Amino acid sequence: MTGWIYILLCAAASVLIAHLLKVAENRKMSTVRVLTVNYLIATGVAFGSTGLPAESVWRSPEFIPPLILAIIVGVIFIANFFIYSKSVHHNGVGISVAAMRISLIVPVLLSILWYLELLTFGQWIGVGVFFITLWLLLPEKRKMLREPFNAAWLLVLLFIGTGLGDGSLKVYEEEFSGILDKEQFMGLVFLTAFLVGCVVLIFRKNWAFKPSELLLGAAIGIPNLYTAIFLIEALERMNGAVVYSSVNVLTVLGGTVLGVLLWGDKLTRLQWAGIGLTIISIFLLIS
Repeated sequence: MTGWIYILLCAAASVLIAHLLKVAENRKMSTVRVLTVNYLIATGVAFGSTGLPAESVWRSPEFIPPLILAIIVGVIFIANFFIYSKSVHHNGVGISVAAMRISLIVPVLLSILWYLELLTFGQWIGVGVFFITLWLLLPEKRKMLREPFNAAWLLVLLFIGTGLGDGSLKVYEEEFSGILDKEQFMGLVFLTAFLVGCVVLIFRKNWAFKPSELLLGAAIGIPNLYTAIFLIEALERMNGAVVYSSVNVLTVLGGTVLGVLLWGDKLTRLQWAGIGLTIISIFLLIS
C-alpha cells in the first residue's frame, strides 16, 4: 500500500510542475533563469534533508560510478526540462505530459532486458502500442518531416530525454542505492543541473533575475526534487514496470484534465486517440 501512496505523490508532483512551467511561459519569464533557481533550491533541500556524503564515501573508489551517473543525469534533466517548458507552451500541457509519459517504454525495457523483470502477454502488447501512440500525439506530422525545428520535434526530444532520465533512476536504485542515499544522489544530480544553468546564463549574459522568476523557480524546485524521490521510494517497494506504468497513467490523466480545464488546450481527434491509447497501453502494462 505504501508503494501506491508514493506513486500518487509522484504523479501529483509531476502535474504540478507542468502547471508551473505553463505559468512561466505564459508570463514570458526566462526559462533558463527559472530552471536554474529551481535546481539551486532542489539541491539545497536535498542535501539539507540528509547531509553531504561522508568523507569515507567521497574518498572511496565506489563513489566514482554514481558520481558520473549523477553528472550525466543532471545534464539530461536540465536539457529535458527546458524542452518540456517549451513544449508545454507550443503543444499544450496534455500532449506534452503524454509524450513524456509514454517514454516509460525506456525504463520498462531496461527493467525487462537488463534487470530481468518479467511481463505478461498483455503487457507486451502495451509496450508495442506505445509506438503508435507517439505518432498519434505528434501535431503537424507532415510539417515536422519538412521542418526539423517544428514544435512537434519537441515531443520527440521530450520522449527521449524523459526516458533516459527515468531509466537512470532505475539504474541508481538497483546499482548505487547502497552507496549514496537517494537525497544525496539527487542532490548531486540537481547540483550538476544548476551548474549547467549557470554556464548557460554566463554565456548568454542573462543574469537579470526578476523576483517572479526567483519565486516560481523556488516553487518548482521542491516538487521537482520529490518527484524523483517518490519514484525511487516506489521502485524500492514494487516492480519497476508497474511503478512506471502507474505513475505515467496518473500523470497523463492529470495533465490532460489540467490542460483542457485550466489552460484551454485544444486537441485534435488523433491526439485524443493518442491520449486514449496511452491510457490503454499503460493499463495493459499494469495488468
